[in-house]
Amino acid sequence: MAETTKVRLLRGYIFAGETRQLSATDATSCKELVLQPFWQSQPLSVQSNPQGAFQLQEQFAIINDEKFLHSMERQQLLMELRPLGGQVHLPLHQFYIAYRDASITNHLCKGKLPVISIDGWTPILHAESQKQLGELKVLLAIGSESQIAQLKQLRGFDLENNQQPLRRTTDLLDMLQNALGTSSVAVPKTVPVAPATGNPFSFNLQIVGAAGLPLNPGYGKSGKKQQAKRQAAAKRFPPNEPPSTYVTFQALGCTDAQTYKSHEGLVYATPIAEHSTTPQWHSKFQVEVSADYLSNPQKLFILKVWKKTALSAGTEPTPLEDAIIGFAALNLNQSRAGASLPSGWHNIVDFNGRVTGGLEVHVQPLTPSSGSSNVDNAIDQFEQSLELRHLQLGQAIKRKFTELEQISNRLRTRLVDVTGESLQSPQYDVDAALDNWQSDELHECPEDDELVADFERALRTPTPPPVATEDAASPTAQNAADAGKD
Repeated sequence: MAETTKVRLLRGYIFAGETRQLSATDATSCKELVLQPFWQSQPLSVQSNPQGAFQLQEQFAIINDEKFLHSMERQQLLMELRPLGGQVHLPLHQFYIAYRDASITNHLCKGKLPVISIDGWTPILHAESQKQLGELKVLLAIGSESQIAQLKQLRGFDLENNQQPLRRTTDLLDMLQNALGTSSVAVPKTVPVAPATGNPFSFNLQIVGAAGLPLNPGYGKSGKKQQAKRQAAAKRFPPNEPPSTYVTFQALGCTDAQTYKSHEGLVYATPIAEHSTTPQWHSKFQVEVSADYLSNPQKLFILKVWKKTALSAGTEPTPLEDAIIGFAALNLNQSRAGASLPSGWHNIVDFNGRVTGGLEVHVQPLTPSSGSSNVDNAIDQFEQSLELRHLQLGQAIKRKFTELEQISNRLRTRLVDVTGESLQSPQYDVDAALDNWQSDELHECPEDDELVADFERALRTPTPPPVATEDAASPTAQNAADAGKD
């Protein structure tokens, strides 16, 4: 029975990314990364990109037999950086301990994540002098197929494109949605009209602050093998001290906001709040996302809460080096009845589903600042309803509207001077006019470009001065004008 239930086929995953702490000369010498894998006879190699990173990603399958265990026992995987001559040694003995016994293997394969040999910055040593030249970021793991898939999902790796996608953060929602059970306090807001499919959706995002964040973990006594790792962790995050935190998110665009590099691409971030478990950022962003967030209830807007390492220089966020405290998910879906944009406190959940604090966030739809912006929006909608692709059309209509408004104001002023009576400007309902617009007539001849060309030429033609308007204004105005001539 033990032999039949023994897990035979295992999956592995290896990733090698960017380097750091290399001198300028050594950095230019890192052109190629080569390794001799234990799962195949052919060596693997990858060239560095213009940013100096390798982005090596490889998933492999291996059979758990005596040959595999022998290649793991007290062995290391050697990676070479050429022509620098640097070497990186990855320990493999941990896989031998984990998979040498069938019962332990079966138990480990039932977990969510695989066995990870190394995940972080690994020293780059000179081949002869063994002097440390810098560090290389490496991840090596072996487990079941579902565990490797879960690991890639959490870390945002994409094997098909051999690069890290920009928007893989939303894949975490299946894990986080059950943990986010506490409903946030919602403030009634004006529900915006969902744009058409494919058009981006913009909103105002205010990240106020957080509460209940944990202190940096303490490191107790341990054996000699774990002592070095704990000391390194204590240098990055001093034990029992409040963390320095910031929040990041991904979007199609964000007005007047700086981007930072992360493992998932470019992200937007708040400033860093120094050493506090109740940080306050009070950051405001004008965010643009895809329309799927409004129509797809399973797609949530993710905010990441980070703590900054004490080893990184500067006061700016560095997601490539810092650690994640947890995630907060915002539901922007407007398809259900009575839906409103999220506003209030939201749970911060870590990778294990534990709530590690609360995040105060407010989402508001964009509101026009003046009447002129209403006219601009109406003209833009009018242009889209006509399905015209001429770039000058919207500008011409706006310019013509401005000219007509100026002429109308001058005529009203002169008429008031003559008659001595005050006039009230008529209120024109642009929204009602657009709702009653019959666009079917415009689509009867979609290929008739000559009508569009004539329309544009008419718009570009200067408006003649309103000579006859004053004469037909009113009888009183005509008599007053004749008296003035006499």
